[in-house]
Amino acid sequence: MPPICGRDARSLSAPHRDRIHQTLAIVDDNPDRFDSTLSMTETWATIPASSKSLPSISIGDPVRVLLINPAMNMKKLGRFAGLLEPMPCIGLAYIAAALEHHGCFVRALDMFADKLSGDDVVEKTVAFQPDMVGMTVLTPSAPICAEISAQIRARLPNVKIVWGAVHADVFARDIVRDGEADFCIHHDGEETICELVDALTEGNDADLEKVDGITWKNSSGEVFTNKDRKLNRDLDSLPYPAWHLFPYHRYGLLPFADFAKPVLTMTGSRGCPYRCDYCSLINTGGKVYRKRDPIKIVDEYEYLVDRYGVKQIGFVDPIFPLVKKDLEPFCKELVARGLDEKCQWLSETRADRLDADTARIMYEGGCRRVLMGIESGSDLLLGNVNKNITTAKVREGVANAKAAGIQTVGLFMIGMPGETPEMTRETVEFAVDLDVDFAKFAITVPFPGSKLFDDRWQKDLFRDDWENYTTFNPDPDRLIYHPEGYDPDELIKMQSWALRRFYMRPKQIKRQMVDLRTISPKMLLYGLYGMAV
Repeated sequence: MPPICGRDARSLSAPHRDRIHQTLAIVDDNPDRFDSTLSMTETWATIPASSKSLPSISIGDPVRVLLINPAMNMKKLGRFAGLLEPMPCIGLAYIAAALEHHGCFVRALDMFADKLSGDDVVEKTVAFQPDMVGMTVLTPSAPICAEISAQIRARLPNVKIVWGAVHADVFARDIVRDGEADFCIHHDGEETICELVDALTEGNDADLEKVDGITWKNSSGEVFTNKDRKLNRDLDSLPYPAWHLFPYHRYGLLPFADFAKPVLTMTGSRGCPYRCDYCSLINTGGKVYRKRDPIKIVDEYEYLVDRYGVKQIGFVDPIFPLVKKDLEPFCKELVARGLDEKCQWLSETRADRLDADTARIMYEGGCRRVLMGIESGSDLLLGNVNKNITTAKVREGVANAKAAGIQTVGLFMIGMPGETPEMTRETVEFAVDLDVDFAKFAITVPFPGSKLFDDRWQKDLFRDDWENYTTFNPDPDRLIYHPEGYDPDELIKMQSWALRRFYMRPKQIKRQMVDLRTISPKMLLYGLYGMAV
C-alpha cells in the first residue's frame, strides 16, 4: 500500500507549531470556508489548553483531510421534507478538531446545510485534492455516501476513504469488502483517526495492524477488524469541536420550532446505562457511561457564547443530566458567569430523572427546554422495548418540568412491537393529556445497531433498503417495519392523524403562535402540509 502522501509527518518544529496555535482562525466569518487557497495557519482552530491526549505530529506539508456530513435522499421524506432542518454534526466536528490538533489541514462540507448536491461535493473534493476523505454515515444516508465515494475514487484513485458512525460500525466488514470505503472506524474516533493518518503516512500493513478500532483491507485483499480501542474516559482532554469549519449560522435544533440562532451542540457525557431495545447507541460504543467535569463543561459553554455568539446550546447526551450531584455545580457556575442570561440550553433526558428539585435547578441554570423520550402511552408497549419506565413516572416528570417553567418536548414512537391502532390512539391521547409544548410522532424503525434490528433482521425487515430507514417514511410499500397485524398504509395515516390531533387543537395553536412564539409562518405551512394525508 502506497503512503497516504509523499511527505514525512513526524517533525514539526516547536516555533512553527506555536505560530499555528497563536493564529486565530478566520474561517468563522469567511463566506467560503472551503477555500483551499487558505493556509494552514489561517484556518487553525482555537484549542483549549487542557487538550493533551491527542499528540501533535510534525507536518511541514500537512496531510489534507476533507470531512463530509452527507445528506439523505430528501425525496424519501415526501411531504415531511420541508420540516427538516440542518442540525450540528458534533461527532464530525470533534473529528475535525482532533485532526487539526494532530497537524492535518482540514476542510469540511455539510451537504444539507450548505445545500450541495452529490456532484457539488465531488467537484469540491477534486478541487481540494485531499489525501483522505472522511464521512459520517448514518443508515438513511449510506447509499449517497457510497455513490459519492465511488465518484471520488474514480477521480482521485489514491485518496483514502474513511467511514464512521453507526452504520459504518455495524456493517464495517461488508463496506470494506465491497470497496465502498477503505476503512471503517469503530466507536470513539478521535484517537483512531489520528493514528490512522500516521499509519497511512508510513504506508505499510504492519503499521495499520497496530491501529485499534478499525476495519480495513490489507495489500492482499483480506478484510481485518483490529481489536477494539479502549473508550476514552477523559472526555475533557479532547479539543473543542471545530465549529469554525462548519456553517454554524445555519444550524437548528428542532425542525418544528423557530428559535434564536446561532445554535450549537455540546456533550456533557458519552454512553448510557439504559438498554432500550430500539436504541443503537449501546452496540456502538455507548455501553459505558463517561462524564465530563461540570466546570469544564461551563468553560466550553462560555467559549461557544464568546466565540460564536451562540444563543442556544443543545446537549446531545442520551440523558443530560444523568448524575444529579453534577447538576448543581454546573448550573451555579453558569449563573456565576452570567451565562444563563446570554444563552439558554436544552437537553434530552428521561422523564423519571426529572424530580421537582432537579427541574428547579435546571431552570435556574438557564435550561428552558427538555426533550423526553416518552415513546408510548401504554405501559405494555414500554415494557416490550425494555424502556424501564411507566406512564405514571412520565406524568410526574412532565409535571415537574412544567411547574419549573421548562418547555417540554415529547418524543413518541408509533408502530412499536406488539402495537395495535387502538394503542396508537392511546399514545396520542396520552400526549394530548400530558399537554407537552411540542410532540414528535415517529414511526418505529429498527435501526442497525439496536436490539430491535438484530431481532428482526433475519425475519421481516427490508434488506439493503437503507434510504427508507427513516421515521417519516410516507411510502407504505417501502415501510421498513410494522407490527404484525398493523397495515402499513394505516400506520402512515395514523402518523398524520397524530400530528393533526395534537397540533390542530385551538389551545395548542394559541400556545405556539401567541404564548411561545416559536412557530414561524413558514414552518406552520410546512407542518399543515405534513399533517395532510
